Amino acid sequence: MSPVLVIGNAIPETVRRAATGASILRIGGVGAITARELHRCGLDVALLTLTSDDAPGRTAQNLLRQQPFAVHTTPSAGTVGYTNVLTTDGEPQELDCEYPTITWHEISAAAIALIPQYEWVAADCNLDATALREIAQRTRQGRLVINGTAPDRCRRILPTTDYPKAAVTLNRTEAAILFDLTATGADAVALARQLNAQHLLITHDADGWLLVANSIISRHPAVPVPPDTDFIGAGDAATAGLLYALATGQEPASQINPAITRRLQHNRLPSGQ
Repeated sequence: MSPVLVIGNAIPETVRRAATGASILRIGGVGAITARELHRCGLDVALLTLTSDDAPGRTAQNLLRQQPFAVHTTPSAGTVGYTNVLTTDGEPQELDCEYPTITWHEISAAAIALIPQYEWVAADCNLDATALREIAQRTRQGRLVINGTAPDRCRRILPTTDYPKAAVTLNRTEAAILFDLTATGADAVALARQLNAQHLLITHDADGWLLVANSIISRHPAVPVPPDTDFIGAGDAATAGLLYALATGQEPASQINPAITRRLQHNRLPSGQ
């Protein structure tokens, strides 16, 4: 039985410097980033994702073929794009992404067929509550990790899924909306219990992160941020570090910062651009 199945998006994303026009194309999306970082940790990992047959979908498929981990795909009807503006070292950058049309009920059958082959499952809140419930029912007890994606989806989906989880990972905005508080101190312990999660990881980007493990809280500073990088995917990398620690019996906090560091290094634009 293989260690980890990651269920989530894989998307082509282009980061472009607004000032110079220099750009890089990379694979993004919660699922692909988490799977990549788990592989870099040394785990046997596979990704189950949606792909389409339009131009962005074919780009995603090509990028996925270049990844060192196993990939399983299921069809999506098409893609929808958006542009985000980032700031790195005070310089604006544009991030262009193309997401598969989210029809997550189509992924359920593929997930159900694959889950018995894996010891751990990582999924995210892009799946609807029905899909998450089906996945949870088939995952080995205590071996499910849920990664929050978007505050509105976390608020609608996570409180309705009361099955036990090895871990839930959120950013501070998602955590605050879920609990309607600051999600620090006793609030975070209460939120972990509310979500029926043995571990709760709350990331704060440049302000570090907080971990609740069996009702014990630890706070950790941010890793040094290299120049010419961005925080896209840092939370997904933190999820991978936590899952790696759980799967290998290590202290959870020991693996989170190294995973974030690897992601930030990966996000750097090539030298001179």
